[in-house]
Amino acid sequence: MGKLKILYKGKWYEYLINTQVIDKQLDNTIENILKYYPKDAIIEFDENPEINNINTLQQIINRDNESKQNNIW
Repeated sequence: MGKLKILYKGKWYEYLINTQVIDKQLDNTIENILKYYPKDAIIEFDENPEINNINTLQQIINRDNESKQNNIW
């Protein structure tokens, strides 16, 4: 499991990425996420992230709504 972090408009957006797939699939997944951000966005990738937070469905919905308000979708 890896964590892709993108700094956009002063806020970090994090995505958990399944790294146990073929390289082509991993590249396609990351490219599909990055296409919604400017090319000059700051990007970090952690191959062994420490995962502490377990999100509730409401937290996921709130984050999705916030993303839509920031027009990244």
